[in-house]
Amino acid sequence: MARDWLDNCPWFACIVQFLDRCKDASVIGKVAYAKINLALAGAAVLASCAAAEAAGPVTSEDQACNRVMAVLAANKTYRAEQMASCDGGEDDNNPGYYVLRVNAYCRDPQGCGSVLLGWYAVEAATGAVHDMDAAEWSVGQRIDRNT
Repeated sequence: MARDWLDNCPWFACIVQFLDRCKDASVIGKVAYAKINLALAGAAVLASCAAAEAAGPVTSEDQACNRVMAVLAANKTYRAEQMASCDGGEDDNNPGYYVLRVNAYCRDPQGCGSVLLGWYAVEAATGAVHDMDAAEWSVGQRIDRNT
């Protein structure tokens, strides 16, 4: 009975209703649990791709900085509240890219030594975010999508 009801309803609209109707654990079978887990896994995958789908052309240093910070937060590299600003801009050695140094907040009233979180490159035409190899001063691996 519960299985027929689940098969005939939309995933996300009915999961909560289904769980409310199936308070007795004996009613929820393996198939229902598998479908719920599959729906939740699908939602997690779609959410993880959101940053890559939001990319578009970048036309300023501020846009590039915002894009880098959004990707770093989405990738859980850094928390949004850790990142303060970016330094850098369009780079003659890497045409078509904004090369940025991402900085943390300095919370020490006496001053901080370094607030560097990392170097990143944003492709102006696409908004793609890459690691930047500061030692070689070259654009590295793309980090704004799952590969």
